[in-house]
Amino acid sequence: MSHPFQKIFLQALKKSTDLDNQVLLEAEKLKRRGYRTEEIYDVLETLTKGTIDDAEREILDEACDEFSRYLD
Repeated sequence: MSHPFQKIFLQALKKSTDLDNQVLLEAEKLKRRGYRTEEIYDVLETLTKGTIDDAEREILDEACDEFSRYLD
């Protein structure tokens, strides 16, 4: 069973472009709502590892890199 954040991130990925990373914005929204940073990052990382498309992987890589600044 997939994590509920995966659906959110996959929908954001469809809306993302090279200049507008909607996945990162959604991750930051979840953080502001009080969800654990580690949990959000783990889902991002899992999606990145499981993505074959190069353009999508770049967007997810950027989101992981940028979001990792919130980790302890």
